[in-house]
Formats: sequence, C-alpha cells, structure tokens
Amino acid sequence: MGASETAGKAAAVAHRVLLVSDRDADAELIRALLESTNADPAFHFDHTHTLSQAFENLERSEVDVLLVDAGEGEGRELAEASQARVRAPLVPVVLLVDTDDEVLALRAVEVGVRGYLLKSAISPGALTWSLHHAIRNQRMFVELNIARERARQLASYDELTGLANRMLFHDRLEQAVAAVRRNRDRLAVLFFDLDNFKQINDSLGHLAGDALLRLVGQRIGSCLRKSDTGARLGGDEFAILLTHLDDEEDAEKLAAKVLDRLHEPLSSDADSPAISASIGIALFPRDANDTEDLLRQSDAAMYQAKAAGRDRVARWKPEPGGPRAAMHSALDRRLREALEGGELVLHYQPVVDVSRGRIVGAEALLRWRHPKHGLVLPGEFLPIAENTQLILSIGGWVLRSACAQAARWQALGHPGFRIAVNVSPQQFQPEDFVRQVRATLVETGLRPDCLELELTERSLLHDGERTLAQFAMLRGLGVRIAIDDFGTGYSALAYLKRLPVDTLKIDQSFVRALATDPADATITATIVQMAHALNLTTIAEGVETVEQMQLLGSFGSSRMQGYLFGPAVEPDVLTRQFEEPPFWWLRDAH
Repeated sequence: MGASETAGKAAAVAHRVLLVSDRDADAELIRALLESTNADPAFHFDHTHTLSQAFENLERSEVDVLLVDAGEGEGRELAEASQARVRAPLVPVVLLVDTDDEVLALRAVEVGVRGYLLKSAISPGALTWSLHHAIRNQRMFVELNIARERARQLASYDELTGLANRMLFHDRLEQAVAAVRRNRDRLAVLFFDLDNFKQINDSLGHLAGDALLRLVGQRIGSCLRKSDTGARLGGDEFAILLTHLDDEEDAEKLAAKVLDRLHEPLSSDADSPAISASIGIALFPRDANDTEDLLRQSDAAMYQAKAAGRDRVARWKPEPGGPRAAMHSALDRRLREALEGGELVLHYQPVVDVSRGRIVGAEALLRWRHPKHGLVLPGEFLPIAENTQLILSIGGWVLRSACAQAARWQALGHPGFRIAVNVSPQQFQPEDFVRQVRATLVETGLRPDCLELELTERSLLHDGERTLAQFAMLRGLGVRIAIDDFGTGYSALAYLKRLPVDTLKIDQSFVRALATDPADATITATIVQMAHALNLTTIAEGVETVEQMQLLGSFGSSRMQGYLFGPAVEPDVLTRQFEEPPFWWLRDAH
C-alpha cells in the first residue's frame, strides 16, 4: 500500500472535531495538541468562530464531536452548548473552560455536555481521552435509545401488522373521547373482523394466515389519515379510530374504502382466497356516553353486518325504548355515592423537561376506583357529571386534592414542582370560582405559581369579557393559566393576545404525525415560535417516540408529557420516580 493510500485510509477513519471559538490562539493550541498525539483513530480538526457557522458546517459534513470554547463568558457559551445539543442531538459536546468552576461543571452536565476540559491543565493525552470518551458514550446512548424505542414499539404496536395494539388503541381512544368531550367534537370507531378467516387459516396453514393478516394491516394503513389510528386487537379483529369528523358520513366512506382495498386480489393466482370483512360503526357522542359503551356499540354493529350477510358495513342503531335514560340516572346517582364514599382518586402524569432529564410537574387526572369494575377512566363517567351540577362538586374535590398532593411533594424537597388541573367550562363560569381557588391555596399551603389551571381553547370563547375578567383575577392571585389542546379550536390570535395565558399545550394530534407529516411539523414549529414570541411556555402532549421528542426539541420545546415518559400513575409511584429519576437518558437523546 502506497503512502497516499495510507493517508487516504487514515483520513477516512479519523474522527472529525469541530471547535467553536472566537479566539484564534486557542484554536491553534487545540490543533497543535491534536497533531502532537498518536491517537488511534486520529482526529481531523476544523475551526469556526460562531455557533451559527458551526451549524452550517454540520449541515455540510459529518462531525463526530463538537468542542465549545467557554472562555470568560460561560453563561453565553453554556447556552450555546445547550443549543448545540438541541440542534445536533447526535453530536457530543465537550466544553473548554478557563477556570475550574464547580457550579459551571454541574450546569454543563445538566444541559447534556459530554466532556469538560480546563485549558490550564490540558494535555494531548487528556484532550484525546476526553474526545474519545465523549464519542464512545454518545454511541452507547444512541444504541440505548434505539433499544428503548424497540421496547416501546413492542409494547405499543402489533408485531405482525405494525398497527397499534389493543393497549395503545384503548389509550388513544380514551384520550380522543376526553378531547371530544372538551371540544364538542365527534369521532367514530370502526370495529371489524375478517369473514371466514378461520377456514383460510385451517386450509392454508398459520404461516399463510399470518401473511394474510400482515397484508390486511398494510391495506388498512393505506386507507387512514395521519390523525387516525388503525389497530389489530387480536386474532383477525381490527379497529379504526377516526377523530375530528367533519361529517358522520365520513366514517361510512372510510369503511367502504377499506372493504374495496380488502377486495383487491391477493395475487394473479386464480385460486388465491378472497378477503372480505364485516364492519360495524359507532359514533361518539351520538351513540355512546363513554369508551366502553362506544366499543360495545361498534362491536354490536359489526355483528349486525355479519347477520345481514357479511362483507358489508353497518351503523349501530339504538333499540327503541332502550334503557339508556334509566342507565344515565342510575350512573349519576352512583357517581354521587362514589364522590361521598372516597372512590374517586387522582393519578398523575409526569411533565418532563427533557433538556434536564427531570420531572418538573404533573397533570392531575381523575379516576373512579369502582368496587366492581375496577379503575374507571373519566371519559366513561364525566359526561354524565357535566350534564348536572355534580361536576362542580367533583371539580372542587379534584382542585383541593391535587393542590394538597403537590404541596406534599414540595415538602419532600421539590419546591418548584407544578401541578396542572383541568377545569371544565361549567366549573369555570360560576362567580365564586376565583374565591374557591384562593381558599384552596390557603388551605393547602401551595404556592400560587405552582398551580396551573388548564382550559380548552374552545371553552374560552364563551362570554369573552367575563372570561377575561376571570383570567385577570386568577393571575392576580399568581395562578398560572394553560390552554389545553391548542391548535384544535377556533380562537383567533388577536383574542389569544388579550388573554393573560402562561402555557400552550400542543395537542397530541399534531405531535403524533410529526415525523411523517410536514404540515403537522410546520404547525407545531409555528406554535412553538409564536409561544416564544409571546413569552409563553409550551408543553407537547402525547409524546410516544424518541423521534417525536427530538423533533420537538429542535423546534425549541423542551417540556413534554406522554407515553414515552409514562402513563398517569398513583402518587406514591410518582414519588419513587422523584427519588430515583428515570429520565437521565433524555439529556443524551434530546
């Protein structure tokens, strides 16, 4: 091998180091130190004066490690190191400093800096060891994140078809029903199974049956909008969740489209089996009051389609003189007993600052611990409470319980912990609501700025001047205000500017398709930019993947909640997560 070939091979395997420093003398020092070593692999050195130039360099070529010169302006350069971790999450950052500062070192770790070098003590060996260590660690964490993503995929998606599994489908359905209840929207569930699948499976074998199910999953997926969820519930049972329906007929149109796709030939073989399905449709809130009712009605409609001859679509129809009115009355009465008997409980979903890898707050979510049916989710009983004055009593109990729990967490050593409490439109309107909030804060001892009241975008449009007055009084107490499901309602930006709001919660319908839908990514990035311009905080809801988390971080949104960080849990479970923080890896994935 000739000298030129050897040099070419060495250059090909050399680690690329990019230094960001406005001092040319420091750049020459680092260059000389790297050239004086016999490190294997070697280092290819480059230098820029500003972080913006570094980002241009990152876009043009691969960089294995980024050196940021803190110099004497540690605050600015530390912010630049943090920005670099967001803009280039896969490139490790090593910080060069003039003085040994323990506080600065801790802050550097918090923003995800991988190495920390003191210039006065730097040597060729220390420099190359730090660079190699940063690169090795970064690769380890990338592999860890891939493994975590694979585990999440196995836990939430059907391995055979790639569709959502039963657990994820029920979770998304529960969230969608809650959103419909808040936003006065509508959704549909299509429940179906394949006609005569058992005969196909028995005659052709399980491998052929699995191949058929895999193909069915692909064809179902090709019919969906990005906001919809297709799921395999088990065996040959499938379901589709359609959200944000403009017209109830859209559900039937999609069902017909699915049948048409299933009818397409499997192959050119004349003996290949034909696929058909019986599909049942139920709508929320027209046909059901809760998720369990909705699934039951769609399942019943599917059996009606089978009874009518299979290979068709049927919409659920209520039985004349059915018992639903009596059921509503009984449920309302039983719910009052549950409130008085202590059966209502709160679970807490963590809100995580991914730039720090820490839990910074939680959203309080209501549950009913039914002695017979187990844990009942709010979408199954709150619509009944909202049709009566019972929602006022339940809302007051939730507010007091959540504030008391937040105060207990603060007493355990988490003084900045913030609790978010959902407020229904009916609860927000009464004249004494502000007095109730003030009394709750006094009773529980919670700092006002640690309580964040969440209202939906659409609920703010009712009685606008009164809403503004309520907001002003709450802000006068020091309480924070968040707009939930932002982007799905109708409020104009001029109206938003008038509201004394602190936080915008980005709706999960935008987050879900971030990686696949450029329009949703653009909308989300615009919401974040607008929030920053108005000095507002953003919290992204429904974050389920590391890729979604990293995209949100690149937009400038660091506070998130969703399945990636965990579901809503009982207070003692979240307390243990405080004691043993589970999100240290986020600093490296972010």
